[in-house]
Amino acid sequence: MSLSDQITNAMKDAMKSKNNATLSTLRLLRSAMKNKQIDVQHELSDEEILGVIRSQVKQLRDGLDSYESAKREDLASQARIEIAVLEAYLPKQISDDELTSIVKKVVEESGVTSKQDMGKAMGMAMKVVQGRADGTRVKQIVESLLAVFVLMIVGVGIAFPAFAAIEIVPVSLQAYSFLETGVRIFRVLLLLFGILAVNMILHGGFSYMISSMRDESHVKAWQKIMTGFIGSIAVVLLYGVSTVVIKVM
Repeated sequence: MSLSDQITNAMKDAMKSKNNATLSTLRLLRSAMKNKQIDVQHELSDEEILGVIRSQVKQLRDGLDSYESAKREDLASQARIEIAVLEAYLPKQISDDELTSIVKKVVEESGVTSKQDMGKAMGMAMKVVQGRADGTRVKQIVESLLAVFVLMIVGVGIAFPAFAAIEIVPVSLQAYSFLETGVRIFRVLLLLFGILAVNMILHGGFSYMISSMRDESHVKAWQKIMTGFIGSIAVVLLYGVSTVVIKVM
């Protein structure tokens, strides 16, 4: 039985049982379907009908937010009933954990690492979830993942040139002043700290990718990324200062 027929039968049942809330909601849906059919000039497929239903649900949710803000519980309650009626025809929504796993895989396979390509990642993710999650949920996860990628790239990009520029050259203690020798040793220690900072960014990013978006490991992974990022910046700044000190000696 097509989705259109299911809706028609549900309207008949609501009419017989005098379920006015369901009946009025489905009548509005049927009207929206007719308008859509006029626009596309052909019988609506089940997927097109689902698109109309999602649009109706979105409008109701927007209205629900306004009613709740205005403390109009009567209108808010009616909106919730209508949303429940319409959502019964939509595919079952997947959990946050499952959605996160799907979006991670899509982002990794697409090779997207920049927010400029977010539309590409969104399109691929929405195609995979096939209506089992709304665009807002998918967008939030995509933005979160891309933010991690950007932070990792920036952190490594800042730190690596500085590390590569550090020259570890055997130095005779007699050839330099005590202070200069100390500064050069300090630069070597900066190299080691910088490597640790980059490792924290990479390890934190990996942990972030495999953790749930809500659990404690997700929070710890983000903290590790931020610590490594801040550490990398500190290394670059201190390396710059030590370079200036050596040049003025």
